[in-house]
Amino acid sequence: MFDKLKKKFILINMSLLTIVFILIFGTIYISTAISIEKDLEHELMNTASNPRKPTPNSPRMSSSIIIELDSDNNIATVNTYMEIDEAVLEDTIYTIIKNENKLDRVKIDGSSYGYFKEYSNKGLTIVLMSREQQIEVLNNLLKVFISIGSISLILLLLISIYLTNKTIKPIKETFEKQKQFIANASHELKTPLTIIRTNTSLVLSNKNLSVESQSKWLNYINNQIERMSELLDEMLSLAKLDTNMGLNEFVVFDLSKLLNSILLTFEAVIFENRIQLESNIQEGISIKGDKESIKKVVIILLDNAIKYTNKSGKIDVELKQDKNKIRLKVKNTGEGIKKEDINKIFERFYRVDSSRARETGGYGLGLSIAKSIVEGNNGKIHAESDIGKDTTFIIEFNS
Repeated sequence: MFDKLKKKFILINMSLLTIVFILIFGTIYISTAISIEKDLEHELMNTASNPRKPTPNSPRMSSSIIIELDSDNNIATVNTYMEIDEAVLEDTIYTIIKNENKLDRVKIDGSSYGYFKEYSNKGLTIVLMSREQQIEVLNNLLKVFISIGSISLILLLLISIYLTNKTIKPIKETFEKQKQFIANASHELKTPLTIIRTNTSLVLSNKNLSVESQSKWLNYINNQIERMSELLDEMLSLAKLDTNMGLNEFVVFDLSKLLNSILLTFEAVIFENRIQLESNIQEGISIKGDKESIKKVVIILLDNAIKYTNKSGKIDVELKQDKNKIRLKVKNTGEGIKKEDINKIFERFYRVDSSRARETGGYGLGLSIAKSIVEGNNGKIHAESDIGKDTTFIIEFNS
């Protein structure tokens, strides 16, 4: 599909460029040809009005022929530096006299000439000037245009292929990730649906038993419904953020107080997991943004830190204001993240370790949601990690 799209894009692009080149070069060529032709016509008429002998100093005059005929159309004088057969000259004069146009073209020994004829009381004056130099200029111009156009189109083709590949690559990667996510989401939904179906069948097969006696199966059903609900909520959050509907009105609020209150809610969970928590929160730091969405980001990072902190590990939370920058750091000890994965963890639907993510209940959407929220609040987020030691998530806001 993407190969066809790429070929179609390149074909359309090159077709448009070729048309533009033809129009530009064609316009220049035609305007040049018209200018040369008008220049020749002007020279012919001036020479006919003020006859002068051809001179070798002027390329145009050296290849011109000035013929004066008497009232009976007999040749009176012929002025030229060229050697020309008398019979050919007479045939040319006859052709010109026969032609009704005062200004036109004629062939002499296979060469093209422009002519102008003017009648007077003495007779007829005919001025002929060679067009070969003009034809050569136009032919050379055409060759230059073809050469430049061909080379330019080849270069543009290579550039077009490069840019097309570069443009389609992220689209292709996103498409592949979406396909993978759909497969993962289908699997995640299929498992709880199977459990729900199985437990529902067990409950229905024992209709005479009380609800209390079948609470085990009902709890299984409830747990799986909550799991599916969580997945759907995360997908809905991403959809809202994509359409800029996930953020509310921006207000100025105390980020320090918000962070302290969130840490209080996590203390019990951190204690249960035997994790040490240290915080270094500078007081009185205020920020303008969507309070609820930023709260969600902090919860995502803390939840992520708890899941991936090693046993008896440590979580450090730091909030500081440095000049015009507000930095929030959430650091946890643990296995760390490989260098090749550190730039991918914020990508939608990406999971470093799928098997471990399933154990911790992750879907690979949390950090994507966090990044979308931070960027929606005019901030930046990135991660740093030392393998086998720790991982740090850093958020920066403009103060």
